Amino acid sequence: MNISKLSHSDLIKLIKDKCIPPLLSKFHKGQSGGRVCVIGGCEDYTGAPYFSANATALMGCDLTHVICEQNAATVIKSYSPNLMVHPYLIDSGTYNRYYKNNEEDVRTINFNKIKGLLKRIHAIVIGPGLGRDEMMLNTIKDIIKFILEEHKGLIPIVLDADGLYLLGIDKEIQEILLKFPPGRIILTPNVVEFKRIYESLFNDTKDCEDDDLQGFKIAEKMKCIVVEKGQNDKIFGSNGKLIVNEQIGSNKRVGGQGDTLTGTIGCFLAFSRAMYDFEILNDEENKESIDKQTLEWIDYAMLSCYGGCCVTRECARLAFKENKRAMQTTDLNDRVGLVYDKIFG
Repeated sequence: MNISKLSHSDLIKLIKDKCIPPLLSKFHKGQSGGRVCVIGGCEDYTGAPYFSANATALMGCDLTHVICEQNAATVIKSYSPNLMVHPYLIDSGTYNRYYKNNEEDVRTINFNKIKGLLKRIHAIVIGPGLGRDEMMLNTIKDIIKFILEEHKGLIPIVLDADGLYLLGIDKEIQEILLKFPPGRIILTPNVVEFKRIYESLFNDTKDCEDDDLQGFKIAEKMKCIVVEKGQNDKIFGSNGKLIVNEQIGSNKRVGGQGDTLTGTIGCFLAFSRAMYDFEILNDEENKESIDKQTLEWIDYAMLSCYGGCCVTRECARLAFKENKRAMQTTDLNDRVGLVYDKIFG
């Protein structure tokens, strides 16, 4: 099936039929709603990981975790009791001040905790509020290596914000990401991040009028999905497919809107894994609900991204309609559950 040729209404129907598991009494906690972890948040930036994780929870994720820098944890916990917040990241300033001379390295202890948690996670978002501290970025590299080596790269990773910054400056992380199976890495760059990634991957600083060509080249080289955010959201797959989301959103741009997007995509990816990887409906009476002959994983992942764009854009439209220029990220983030039900319920 070539999903790039489908209409908006057909894409919505396909997402509902193929990507979203039903809520049945026989399923246990985490089986149909999934388990998602947002990794980010430093002392200076605590809102971004909250908005991403909160959007995931409001989409219907059963268990939503945040792994953040220890100075950010108490703040993020104060925003909502619905999220499980883990202070397992340490920046270089805190480490040098309190832990450098410890006989037992706290970084090793914390990383073992991270590995234990991620073993139970179905989708990961990396980058919201992460910051650019060298020690924090190195921990992110170790986490990505762990997902590749211990989980064969099957846990989808959404890279945004400073996660994309790391991709743009670090050749080693580019090589690591290349080893993931197709469609398990999702990049969500804005215009500036998109250009930076392209220049880094292809050593090309020349302006190119055809950004669609650039999007396809990034997706093909990295075997990933690229969600280029803009007036329209363009979703490029490494399989050569392109889906464009032209829904009306809001002309008002607020910091944190991209975090709502990563959270909604993360939840859809967890949903899609329940249907594709874990086959929770693959029994005799539900064989028609799972048709792997027509959709591959990369199709599920692209549909997950399209669904996330749909929810985020409609939330922004409704929030701006009510609040105009006073609109803040909380106005659109808090609408995620209602909009999800409106579109996909």
